[in-house]
Amino acid sequence: MSQLEVLNPTPTHPLNPDYGFQKKRPLTHLNAKGNQGPAYFREITDQGHQFSLNWIDKLAHDARRLKWYYEQFRKGFFTIIDHEGGGRHYVGRFTQPVEPVPTSHNHWSIQQVTFDEMPGAPMLIYPNNWQEDAIWECLLNDWGDRETAAVSGTWTLAADALARSGYHFANGGTVVTDQAAYVYAGYGFQFWAPTGPAYGQATILLDGTSVGNVDFYSANATPAAMLLQQQNVSLGIHTVTLQPLNTKNAASSGRTILWDALKVMR
Repeated sequence: MSQLEVLNPTPTHPLNPDYGFQKKRPLTHLNAKGNQGPAYFREITDQGHQFSLNWIDKLAHDARRLKWYYEQFRKGFFTIIDHEGGGRHYVGRFTQPVEPVPTSHNHWSIQQVTFDEMPGAPMLIYPNNWQEDAIWECLLNDWGDRETAAVSGTWTLAADALARSGYHFANGGTVVTDQAAYVYAGYGFQFWAPTGPAYGQATILLDGTSVGNVDFYSANATPAAMLLQQQNVSLGIHTVTLQPLNTKNAASSGRTILWDALKVMR
């Protein structure tokens, strides 16, 4: 699936982040023009979205930062996030220089800086704020449906107070062809799981290629933590697979491996 297709799911498609909500984006752009779809919905054709941005009574370092931003990206594109409109990411550029106007000592006003969306333009900088740009993908959704698939082998779902999602998906860890997998739409991901004294080791694959091994051993039972992080993954539909290695830490008393949750960069 292409970048544009991933960013242009139909309003009723589950891949649309507004699926089930249909939250409309407020008319915050400079000129009210056709809006194709709700928040997060990328246009296929140029709808002429523009934002008039104003900063009032900003400190000198803020003004310098904005000037740097313009100079850095005046020949290319960058991403702006419409937090007021539900968090949609727009790729585009400033259409004119940033011109700070002094209002008092060390304070500036910056008026009418216009940002123009460039439909179809790729992102130059991947989203990288795991607190604001990522979402949790847990074993079970709020309706109790299991989101992670047992592709092969025996995987047991059990409640786990130490797991980030409240449950873990466990495998004996001795059969190297056993697999559990999750399919997501987005960029990179973090793999989270609890650790303990009787756990083994596994490899994690992204779209069929190993991106690293994880060790679930710790001397004491430990709440879920991020065991592996993969960044700067191209936007698309990706499959994360957990596969046992039939190995363990020398101090471990077992080889069981666990799946708890993914944190996916959207």
